[in-house]
Amino acid sequence: MQNYIPLHCHSHFSLMDGLSKPDKMAERCKKIGAKACAITDHGSIAGSVKFYKSMISAGIKPILGCELYICKQDAKIQDNSNRNLSHFIVLSRNYSGWKDLIKISSASNLPEHYYYKPRLDLETLKGYNRGNLLAITGHLGSTLADEILDNYTLKPDYLEIGSKHVEYLKTIFKNYVFLETQLIDSINLPVQIELTKAIREIGAATKTRVICTPDAHYCERIDCEDQRILLCNNLKTTFSAVSDKLSRGEDVALGCFFKSDCYHIPSQEEMRELHTEEEIANTVFVSDLVEEYSILSKPKLPKYPCPNGFTEDEYLRELCREGWISKIKDVIPEEKHQIYVDRIKEELSILQGAGLSSYFLIVQDILEYVRNQGWLPGPGRGSAAGCLVSYLTGITQIDPIRYDLIFQRFYSSGRNIPDTISFPEFSLDKFNSLAE
Repeated sequence: MQNYIPLHCHSHFSLMDGLSKPDKMAERCKKIGAKACAITDHGSIAGSVKFYKSMISAGIKPILGCELYICKQDAKIQDNSNRNLSHFIVLSRNYSGWKDLIKISSASNLPEHYYYKPRLDLETLKGYNRGNLLAITGHLGSTLADEILDNYTLKPDYLEIGSKHVEYLKTIFKNYVFLETQLIDSINLPVQIELTKAIREIGAATKTRVICTPDAHYCERIDCEDQRILLCNNLKTTFSAVSDKLSRGEDVALGCFFKSDCYHIPSQEEMRELHTEEEIANTVFVSDLVEEYSILSKPKLPKYPCPNGFTEDEYLRELCREGWISKIKDVIPEEKHQIYVDRIKEELSILQGAGLSSYFLIVQDILEYVRNQGWLPGPGRGSAAGCLVSYLTGITQIDPIRYDLIFQRFYSSGRNIPDTISFPEFSLDKFNSLAE
């Protein structure tokens, strides 16, 4: 007898919807004896790093994924005819899959695709899959459920329609398509029972493995009240107003969450009472398909294209020399020059010792572009104004020596640890047009 793996879980990075913090998700998984867990936030992978770290620390295998928003027509069609969205879960099988997932998330947020929510259509999604992703569909609101249901009632030809949809998905994801049964709230949503029967039939007809999943938006049942308050904030209403509507038998948005406390990470016993051993075993099968890999690494800066054969260190020093000529040489009294010389030597030693030359060159290049566009960046907000290198290279417009600003408040080598370099922060502020 195997323990199920939670493969449909939302963290608080499902903004205004999910409640669970990654460390609490890890605690819950340990409590229920789950050896792995997936994160599938709505339209976002922002919580993946914290989730990964929390799971690894708890000795649990992290599975990184996303519950994508899918529109029926081309995502570039942005009107009411293409506004309805279905849910579709993708999980990365390996590190290459993780990189594909990043590209998918970015693509869904492109201006030509984003319409009320980050979204894609399945044909566009196909272009980002290189064989390193797993697909899961079947729960209420998913692509498969929306194909075979009409107002919570199975269509007469659901088996044919559903099988056709699954076969289409296999042209995108090959053998990595799994059908999802979800019975955790079947008392409140009896349609889940009929939908599950249909999913099992479609799975048998298409020879596709069927798994069982929760729809976890919080960790423990007791957390349901807190999640409801979160939803009220999202819906711009009050808990008392929702309660009044429910007491009168009226429908409310996201009503299942207000009527049920079943949207937690269920125990093994809860899932075993509702699902077959085969469906439970198939969650382990999915988990085993996912390789163990790390998404943690040092920050990776792009190589800055320096002119005239300069290295990044040499070019940053050259920009400082140019800044010295225009801002110090004939501007600051000569008797004070040594103060500036000592300061610039100290700063360059620390910054270049940390390998930050490319970072500074990229930031100054951004500021140069901003000014060339006729926009007005801030002159220097926060600790960055205490850096003489920033001033000489044009990142800031404030002489830190004149105003006794401290470089160590901006950056100190003591912030770095072996194999990890801390990046200083630049607050560039809003770019206003000079014509405004």
